[in-house]
Amino acid sequence: MKNIIIRPYKKEDRQSLRDLCCDVANRGQPIEDLLPDREVAADLLSKYYTDYEPESSFIALSDGKLVGYINGGLDNRRYGLVMFWLLMPPLLIKAFKRGFFFKPQIRQLFKGMIKNWRRIFVWRKKSFHSHQGHLHIGVADDCRGQKVGQRLVETLIDYARTTGIGELAASVHDQNKNACHFFESQGFKVRENHPMVTINHGKEENYHSLLYVKTITAH
Repeated sequence: MKNIIIRPYKKEDRQSLRDLCCDVANRGQPIEDLLPDREVAADLLSKYYTDYEPESSFIALSDGKLVGYINGGLDNRRYGLVMFWLLMPPLLIKAFKRGFFFKPQIRQLFKGMIKNWRRIFVWRKKSFHSHQGHLHIGVADDCRGQKVGQRLVETLIDYARTTGIGELAASVHDQNKNACHFFESQGFKVRENHPMVTINHGKEENYHSLLYVKTITAH
């Protein structure tokens, strides 16, 4: 059992958090099969939390190394507005300059987005218009099974209670059985279940996107 320290995120943790985020973003595996440019992927997955709401993020350290993180967005409406108006325009320009849109994985991604239009533009729109919260969590492979994720979730929930929000949600791929079991063990319950399509190496895969929700109650 490693000695794990949980503490609030600091600016100097930014690059380590971005690295780990990309290392585990694809169902616990590296992001490259889905998004081939790590710099663009890290911006998309973590920049809101590190640059616009850093007070809602917490990290796990082992011997001074970042081995886990939890990013909280405690107002979904604010998150959606910042992503759409402040983060996406410069990110699209950056991605274009880096040749991101000319890579074969991106054509597959766009094909999947077209098939998933209802999830992206209807169901997700509903969640972006709420003032509840959500989270993203990641733990390094060699630190899983040591209650790092549990401690990170408990830390964020304790903090979330002080803000007065009523719920925290997490979106999970239904084939990620470990993640499903983890959230259920932490008291999250499936509220929404949406059919989705992903395209990997030219092959279409059908799955469901599960929205796990936990009600936050005051002490």
